[in-house]
Amino acid sequence: MGIFDFFKRKRDPKEELKELLSGFELPHFPKAVMAALDAIRDTKSSLQEITDHIEADPGMHVMVLKTVNSAAFGLSRKVSSVDHAVSLLGRSRLESLLLPIAVKGALPKFDVSCMNSKQFWAVAARRGSLARMLAERLHPATEGESFTAGLLQDMGIPLIIMAKKEKYCPVIEAWNLDKETDLKTIEQEMYGFDHTAVGALMAEEWNFPEGLIRSILFHHGGNGDIEPAVSLVSHIRYGEDEETYRELIVTEAQEKFSIRKGEIAAMIEEAFEKAEELSAAMQ
Repeated sequence: MGIFDFFKRKRDPKEELKELLSGFELPHFPKAVMAALDAIRDTKSSLQEITDHIEADPGMHVMVLKTVNSAAFGLSRKVSSVDHAVSLLGRSRLESLLLPIAVKGALPKFDVSCMNSKQFWAVAARRGSLARMLAERLHPATEGESFTAGLLQDMGIPLIIMAKKEKYCPVIEAWNLDKETDLKTIEQEMYGFDHTAVGALMAEEWNFPEGLIRSILFHHGGNGDIEPAVSLVSHIRYGEDEETYRELIVTEAQEKFSIRKGEIAAMIEEAFEKAEELSAAMQ
């Protein structure tokens, strides 16, 4: 599936996913999170009602506090309770916080020779952490959205792995061997579709905001207008050769956004340190 006008389609995203993934079914979004998100999006609901929905589910309650208090989320002070988080963050940032928690809960765990769930979310945490810091530097108004988009930009990969099993590993291996190409291109060559399309279809079926769907669909480039922070962190790979993708990020940040080499290198280092705490919170 190539780049197309995603938002003018009339087909059912769930059916498109089944077709792409040979009948593999999209997991259901957690009902408790859906109820909380519905309350957040309903302007008639009170902050107390939103708090009640989150506190009603012990797992979500704990994950909200762990995630919001991780250094990668970027708050200047600790949050002591859910009602404190709700009142401090506001609806938009709270939605940005809940979406990755919900996706983490919905996606099945997987373990193949080239990657497992823990490794996947560790890399996602690095992307989210760095995207937030880059957004703070480049476009502060979208800091929360960039954090979420960085965390979730590859959320289509677990579904492809569940459908393809070990047949997905040659894709990861080819990507790590060729620093000049992106993951999407290799997937297109091997399967005729890619993780950006799968992720965007998942996001559409799960009723994500249009801006987040667009960020997932176009984070490797194309005709989508996405934030620089989100596209920069798409260079972060799943292999062990960190220097390769650090160099790519540093070079692009210098050339396109005039961020000095020392500044972006220090930003990457700090973001990756913060990501370790975020990754542990998400596990």
